[in-house]
Amino acid sequence: MTDRRPALQAAAVLAAWALLLALAWLLGQHKLATAAADLKLDAMPLYGSWEWHLHPGLLAPVAVGALTIGYLPRICERWRWRYAAVATAVAGAAFSAAMALAHSHPRTWTDLDHHYARHTALVDAAGGPGAFLETYTAVQLTGEFPVHLQSHPPGLVLCLWAAEQLGLEGLVFQNAVVKLGVAAAVAAALAIGREVAGERQARRAAPFLVIAPAAFWQNNADLVFAGAALAALACLVLATGRTGVRAAALTAAGGLLAGAALMLSFSAALLAVPLLAVAVRRRRWGVLLGGGALAAAVVLLPLLWGYWWLDGLAATRERYAAGVAAARGYWYFLLANLAVFALALGPALAVALARLRDRRMWIVVGSCLAAVAAADLSGLSSSEVERIWQPFMPLVLLAGAALTRPRAWLGLQLAAALVLAAALRVQW
Repeated sequence: MTDRRPALQAAAVLAAWALLLALAWLLGQHKLATAAADLKLDAMPLYGSWEWHLHPGLLAPVAVGALTIGYLPRICERWRWRYAAVATAVAGAAFSAAMALAHSHPRTWTDLDHHYARHTALVDAAGGPGAFLETYTAVQLTGEFPVHLQSHPPGLVLCLWAAEQLGLEGLVFQNAVVKLGVAAAVAAALAIGREVAGERQARRAAPFLVIAPAAFWQNNADLVFAGAALAALACLVLATGRTGVRAAALTAAGGLLAGAALMLSFSAALLAVPLLAVAVRRRRWGVLLGGGALAAAVVLLPLLWGYWWLDGLAATRERYAAGVAAARGYWYFLLANLAVFALALGPALAVALARLRDRRMWIVVGSCLAAVAAADLSGLSSSEVERIWQPFMPLVLLAGAALTRPRAWLGLQLAAALVLAAALRVQW
């Protein structure tokens, strides 16, 4: 009887996972039928539309996924840590790129350009970076900016504008930046997992950071945000386990990166929750104070040119409430957002969360789930969380360390990702 318990538990968890998705879909159909306006969610509760398509591009994630499942668990078990971490980060970017090749939407490779890069001309039209910052919030409130600029700080547009001044532009550069964000997010999550829960747990979790349905939605700016924010968090978490010059250097790097991440995305602030969980447990108040002071300095710096981060956040909330969120509502998406998050993490992660017993890894995973709950309750995520919540996913995927026989579970994750790739049409 004892031997059957893990199988019975897994079956019950997978059934609950499927039931949550089914409930979100059924309630979503009712919401679509009774909505007074177009919710722009033809694949409710997902963004995009359902369109079954079988084409040669699907062979890319099959091949990369099979190679990853076949070799990465062994690599992570046997190679030296630094090489295993690099291999995992490269595999993450490779599987993400392979999933992009499986997309059917013609704008898959142009999403960063469409929403951000092509709008760098606004910087010159305003009279340069200083004038752009000075007028940014006012233009946000008028609704004249494109939707993504209305919803974020000006950091990414300014970064892309600066890159253009150096001759770095075009689709190859833009997509390389996105995939670099994927690799950075994977590497940062691994470093955090190793620092808090130990190397053995991090090695076991590593393949699950790569093979997950979440990889289907990794062709957009939110992966740039994820890479920057998680790199900042990794530096600060590593600083809590060190002293002297190394701790100071990591705190400085983490604080500066955290400030930069906040200028890219307002939601980066929620990753302070995992940092607080680790730093408070270790009583490393200096890392919190030092990193927080440097992050604040970066956020305050644009005040020299008239941009205040909190005013930008208030403007974002106002524009969000006046936009499609007004039609989508609040209460349904409290459930639907979590269902979509569960889908992006994959069925194996639902089982992993039920089996995770390592208290140290729960510090990371549990605090990140608390950040997700805060994001859900905020009302600033009425759908599209398969993209918006990408910065949180790698830390939760660390729960994969709880799964024995990883190849079978990774195969299940790959199957879920391939079904999405074959059935859902979305540009990012």
